[in-house]
Amino acid sequence: MKIKITLLILLSSFIISKTTYAQLLGTANSRYSEYQWHISVGVEGLLNSSPGSSYYSPGVGGTVRLQYDLTQNVGLTATTGYYLLPGKTNASASIMQPDLKLIPFKLGAKAYFTPNWYLMGEVGLASAHPYLNLQSKSKFSKIIAPSIGYETSQFETSLAFMNVHHKGDYVSNVVLRVAYNFNF
Repeated sequence: MKIKITLLILLSSFIISKTTYAQLLGTANSRYSEYQWHISVGVEGLLNSSPGSSYYSPGVGGTVRLQYDLTQNVGLTATTGYYLLPGKTNASASIMQPDLKLIPFKLGAKAYFTPNWYLMGEVGLASAHPYLNLQSKSKFSKIIAPSIGYETSQFETSLAFMNVHHKGDYVSNVVLRVAYNFNF
């Protein structure tokens, strides 16, 4: 049953993307301007999903994203910022989990499937304190964040699934980002 649903979703995505691409060939992108470089400054809300939800409360963050448009429909991104996930008290052991502070360094790509809607994927490293795995000597965690978003020439909003992984331990978050864009 899962295979049939997956195949149906893939087939639908393929048909929609072909139709959208055909529509874009003859129209101008209202988001796209003569500027190739963009900076967006945003605030983010993080909602933990398993297994992070049992250790951390919903968090907040702020990011700065630099974007270079290769074409009208494809852009490369570099993102950094700061995330704070407040720790929860473990009810069974009465132990307070320390707050998790992340400084991400992510590189990615945006692909616009309509003039304003895009899919984006980012990968990179995050400096985590305290480290997710306290036994490890490494100071950096791997981070991956696929997202979908809507962007105009001035504003941007996106919904991402961010996974931070460090030596067998990981924290997953659903991230809502609202940002203001600067073009130059």
